[in-house]
Amino acid sequence: MRAAVQFQPEAPLEVVDGVEIDDPVRGEVLVRVTHCGVCQSDLGIAAGKLPYPFPVILGHEAAGQVAAVGEGIEDLKVGDRVVLSMKAPCGSCGSCLYGQPVMCDRSGGPLSPQDRAAALPRVRWQGKPITRGLRLGAFAEFVLAERSGVVPVPEALPSSQACLVGCAVQTGLGSVLNIAQVKAGERAAVIGTGAVGLSLIGALRLAGAREIVGVEVHAQRRDSATLFGATQVLDPAAPDFEATVARLVARTGGLEHVFDAVGNTHTLASASRLVRKGGAITLVGVPPVGVPLAVPALDIVMRQLTVRGSFLGNSHPQRDLPRYLDLCCGGRFDLGPLVTRLRPLDEINEAFEDLRQGAGIRTVLTL
Repeated sequence: MRAAVQFQPEAPLEVVDGVEIDDPVRGEVLVRVTHCGVCQSDLGIAAGKLPYPFPVILGHEAAGQVAAVGEGIEDLKVGDRVVLSMKAPCGSCGSCLYGQPVMCDRSGGPLSPQDRAAALPRVRWQGKPITRGLRLGAFAEFVLAERSGVVPVPEALPSSQACLVGCAVQTGLGSVLNIAQVKAGERAAVIGTGAVGLSLIGALRLAGAREIVGVEVHAQRRDSATLFGATQVLDPAAPDFEATVARLVARTGGLEHVFDAVGNTHTLASASRLVRKGGAITLVGVPPVGVPLAVPALDIVMRQLTVRGSFLGNSHPQRDLPRYLDLCCGGRFDLGPLVTRLRPLDEINEAFEDLRQGAGIRTVLTL
């Protein structure tokens, strides 16, 4: 198959032919990838900001068609359109039984073997093993996925949009509905309005938040935040940003929820200023290794703040993704505006540059 391979950190990705991938074993599905979104997590690994073994095939926000199924799978057939989740819960480990499917002990990381099959190199090029980025490696024509991470896509939803449910959309919806459990009438802010941030805003609208503040440096994304349901948008680079935040806090007493979809010291500091006493900060963006928590410890104690993380919104693929897909098909959550550019796999490096420059919302690769 063809695949975009990154051979070392910070190097351009190379689209190569002749990459070998195994047949699916028991409980696995081989999927022919048709679309894959380019996500900030891919960019972080590519830049060497996250510890990862190279060479690697990145890409994890994918949709496609079932090409083959392993033994024991009877509810999927060749040709079915599906979306993939990079965290396929086993259903029986301590984390799964405790209601934390994204923390599944058996799907931990790229080198944490689930079983003998997962421990072996499943993808190779010129006889050498290649890491499947975030357990999928979907910047390639085919991927192997555990059945629990494969979800059928409704006929009405284009795969170019459905792929976003595999990461950005499930992160946004799950963070609001599963993690924060936002109630109707509460106020919230979202810092960073890329694909994940806009999904957070859309989820807050669905939850009935009465005031939704978007904080974003890119003008186009601020416009998109309004489209998705933000009642006010702020530019953190504006000279009057701090004064505007002060007026907002004075008027509201602070917001019940602040979602940080960026994850750096500046955005965390803004989150602590926006949140009300007794409120909650939910960290959604993946920060580089070593970034400290920039929320004063005294504030956490004296203001009784809750600071928590959200990884994929604690979404269970089989429980939550069908619900999210139904929301998209039913018109309550419009995926169309999130996809602002389609590029072929050969333009993978240009797609990464789109992301670095904040161009559009989500670039989706077509394979």
